[in-house]
Amino acid sequence: MASLLIEESVGDNTMMSIVSTELELVVAGATTSETPSDFGRCGPGTGMGFLGDVYTPQCAAHDAAVRGAEASGESKVMSHIKALPLLPAAIGSYFQARL
Repeated sequence: MASLLIEESVGDNTMMSIVSTELELVVAGATTSETPSDFGRCGPGTGMGFLGDVYTPQCAAHDAAVRGAEASGESKVMSHIKALPLLPAAIGSYFQARL
């Protein structure tokens, strides 16, 4: 299976893009049986099974921001801090999907 993210470097900038077929699964609310990665899954990875397998575009945007910051050389902690502005929408989308 193709990677979810494709990284391209241009000078000092790194651009990340999401493979369109994987994005379609996330937008459609795919579960882990359809998407073997935790990209776009709401919650901290796959370790908290009680949250269920909820995938939303907002959680994918948050994941992309974290992974993009890590790819740019930020620490794991700093990457999550930089992605904080996207967290409220991701949390809201999780609860909306669960209703």
